[in-house]
Amino acid sequence: MRIVLIIVGLLITALAVAAIMIRRLDHDAAIWHVDPLVAAKPSTPNSYRVGPDGTTEADAAAPTFALSAADLAVKFDAIARGAGSEVVGGSAAEGHVTYVQTSRLFGFPDYVSVKFIEIDAANSTLAVFSRSRLGKSDLGVNKKRVEAWLGQINS
Repeated sequence: MRIVLIIVGLLITALAVAAIMIRRLDHDAAIWHVDPLVAAKPSTPNSYRVGPDGTTEADAAAPTFALSAADLAVKFDAIARGAGSEVVGGSAAEGHVTYVQTSRLFGFPDYVSVKFIEIDAANSTLAVFSRSRLGKSDLGVNKKRVEAWLGQINS
């Protein structure tokens, strides 16, 4: 019984150390702040990309919004920050921003790069590239996040 308790204690300690190390990862803008229109697709299936029609590597077509690109950026930024994301690089005001969103339990980081594209003075679209930093599968989290955030723009 004592050996089982020691093994369980070691496993709990290892998980705690891993969680602390993951939460302390550096979010280097030089690596993670990328153009969602041209960034290379990861070799693992833990990403999701939305872009204007004809965008290479897009998983879905981006909607058109009856907002200027600047207004779309402000609205998207409020949604991302409201979800607990932090800015890694760029800014909504610049029209290109990358956020980091971490999972609640272990703090696994996902990066969401967004570029706001003006169609005309009253309409815009965007390109979004959401991807996990760690692991092979994200269980659809990136897709769900992007679709949820886009759904909130019109509401």
